[in-house]
Amino acid sequence: MTTHSLTARLTALSDANKASFHLVHRLSKLTFHPGSIPLDGDEGDVRTELSSEIHESLKQQEEDLELLRQEVEDLTAGSPVGSRRRNSEKDRETARLSAQVARLTEDLR
Repeated sequence: MTTHSLTARLTALSDANKASFHLVHRLSKLTFHPGSIPLDGDEGDVRTELSSEIHESLKQQEEDLELLRQEVEDLTAGSPVGSRRRNSEKDRETARLSAQVARLTEDLR
């Protein structure tokens, strides 16, 4: 796995997280006029559908993040310290990936 492909996948995951945040914001701002919601249950309820979409999206993001976290750890562990120069481009890139994983972890919380 290359650092470039991991970066692209982390960026896509970050974008998905931002989209979920917007859905949560939209859900929090949903208002209904009295009588506009059917009293016979929540079938077709926009809030329920939106909540389900958010839940599934966050669940998938958590799974994707865990896979990416492991791949970044494997990439970091796969580079023996003695065979690389300190502050090499690869070291900087793996440090950047690790920071991005940490940031996404916080965002998902």
